[in-house]
Amino acid sequence: MMNTTIENTASSITLFRNLIADLQFCKLSDIQLCDLSAVAQESAEGLCHGLLYLAESLENGEQSSASSRVQISSWLKASAHVLPALLELCEQANNHLLQMHEGNVYQS
Repeated sequence: MMNTTIENTASSITLFRNLIADLQFCKLSDIQLCDLSAVAQESAEGLCHGLLYLAESLENGEQSSASSRVQISSWLKASAHVLPALLELCEQANNHLLQMHEGNVYQS
């Protein structure tokens, strides 16, 4: 039963990342791609800092209520989906920006 939950989560993460990968980056300007990459990278770093804070809080034995555990659980599940998507956004934006600039180099 536990494996099914893990498989479903992994499948939804993969599905979400694939949906992000299918975005049409070719319609974005180089400035938009730079902005998208920077925002995705900063968001991923922010989520990582939050995860680190949570881990340190747990290690220090800080008590949390039942409602905070539910909120933490929801945040962790959302992070598990958002982090791969943000990394995909950053990678795709950077790759497309590189392709745009390589194309300009060869067109000159």
